[in-house]
Amino acid sequence: MDIFKKKITALLYDILKSSQHSDNFTKEFIYELITIPPNLDMGDYSFPCFKLAKFLRKKPDAIAKDLADHINKLITEVKEIVAVNSIGPYINFKISYQYMASITLPKVLSGEYFNYHSKKKKKVMIEYSQPNTHKGFHVGHIRNVALGDCLCNIFKYNGYDVIAANYIGDAGAHVAKCLWYYMNRNSESPPAAMKGEWLGALYSKATNLLNNSAPDEKKLYEKEISNILKGLENGDLKLKNIWEKTKNWSLEDFNKIYDWLNTKFDRVFYESEVDNEGKHLILEYCNKGVFEKSQGAIGIDLNDVDLGYFLLLKSDGNTLYSTKDIALAIKKFKEYEIDQSIYIVGAEQILHLKQVFETLKRMGYDKASDCFHLPYSLVKIPSGKMSSRVGNVILFTQLRDNMSKFINENYLSKFKTIWNKDEIEETTRRISIAAIKYGMLKTDTNQDIIFSIDDWLVSEGNTGVYLVYAYVRIMSIGEKIKGELSSDVDYKLLSDPNEKILIRYIYDFNEIVTLACEQYKPSVLTNYLFNLAKAFNRAYKECSVKNAESMELQAARWFLFYCVGQVLKKGLKLSGIIPPNRM
Repeated sequence: MDIFKKKITALLYDILKSSQHSDNFTKEFIYELITIPPNLDMGDYSFPCFKLAKFLRKKPDAIAKDLADHINKLITEVKEIVAVNSIGPYINFKISYQYMASITLPKVLSGEYFNYHSKKKKKVMIEYSQPNTHKGFHVGHIRNVALGDCLCNIFKYNGYDVIAANYIGDAGAHVAKCLWYYMNRNSESPPAAMKGEWLGALYSKATNLLNNSAPDEKKLYEKEISNILKGLENGDLKLKNIWEKTKNWSLEDFNKIYDWLNTKFDRVFYESEVDNEGKHLILEYCNKGVFEKSQGAIGIDLNDVDLGYFLLLKSDGNTLYSTKDIALAIKKFKEYEIDQSIYIVGAEQILHLKQVFETLKRMGYDKASDCFHLPYSLVKIPSGKMSSRVGNVILFTQLRDNMSKFINENYLSKFKTIWNKDEIEETTRRISIAAIKYGMLKTDTNQDIIFSIDDWLVSEGNTGVYLVYAYVRIMSIGEKIKGELSSDVDYKLLSDPNEKILIRYIYDFNEIVTLACEQYKPSVLTNYLFNLAKAFNRAYKECSVKNAESMELQAARWFLFYCVGQVLKKGLKLSGIIPPNRM
């Protein structure tokens, strides 16, 4: 709980509890109304009096003035608050930045500040990434990985018991289509590395062949693909061996990519492991009368809740995404006894997942209400939407290689004769990850992203490179001065407006991470980090450490900037980013 808001709440409560409507003015009611003014020149905290008017039967402006006058008589001994005034219907409070710094910065130095929640809350499973085998892993997939990784970190920081889960699409029509082309049309040998990407190219070729075939040919091809799909579901040994071999090619790719991105999962689910389970569930609940059979297919009518008709099993007996998603949802809760299941899945699946959750509800599964879908919009290239079917995607290897080339040419070329090869490679990777993950996280999930590697790799502006460079700059300050880092400083010396802004940003960090968690919005955190980095760079220019007027001021400023660096580092880590040691 914010101690300044807590103190303001106590002051207001002590005054309002004597009114005849005191039952309405609980501490919780007061605390929730306290906000931060849009202009900090007005004050550091603000209390609007609109909701008091109907109880006190006075205009909000008059209430604000009366309360401000009353509080001013009480704050002479209050160390947290230095001034109170009213502007219209608002009471504005100016707090002691000296006190704020003294209770916050030492805890940042010791690390205590980041032990925000020690008790575990709910057990939450966050499912993300969900790539399909037999398709290439492209830049669009990284938005999902970045979101999921960041949310897992944010939820853990807020005290949740988090299970990071992946659900890999290793079954279904896309696999059958790729294998059909691989077995019947392909004449190339697979490459030595990144065979999964190669399979993705075959999948695109299969799609193009189908789309450009004459109607009779297309019908024949679709029948052959359907037979492959049915053979896989029925356990055809020859097909199963080919499927296993090619599936492993994709999994090898995925594991290399996850390692490069510093992404780890506690549980990996596969479509193939819930395929038969899903089919049995659908048949079972069809026999119970929950689902209906029509022309050999099985589904459920959800039109009464505007969700249309939900097909659950095809007439040829082949399963669908819906078949497996029903089984997976139940499996998660049964296997891990979780309190909440979060799905990070593209916005194009909003209807589908609403249908899944509603179907679970009608099956009598009470955990359906504990399923939550966090949708996100597309990652596009300047020419438009990417598609694995069409093949106009930026594959992961292309992205990685292009970023590495840019970073080496623009940032690290001068160090090639000074640093060893391992440090060059690791620094390149860390800057690349900062650029791509931050680029994916800074935009709200409901907005499309136009991917531009040239824009994302610049060191100025709202980029991950800008943020990690700010951290490196902070850490380099200590190398340029002789003073020791210590929390034993005179906080009164940190009086410059730029320094006060930094103190406030540091103090607000935990509340920002809580807000990002509550709203399922990593962009809340990343926007905060960008503003923190901007505020530091302004302070760095205006409040010199090296040329400070006294050794005492130098020590105080270095301590403040160091704490900014630690908060920035922690925020970047929650975003899945580890800044380089130097650049």
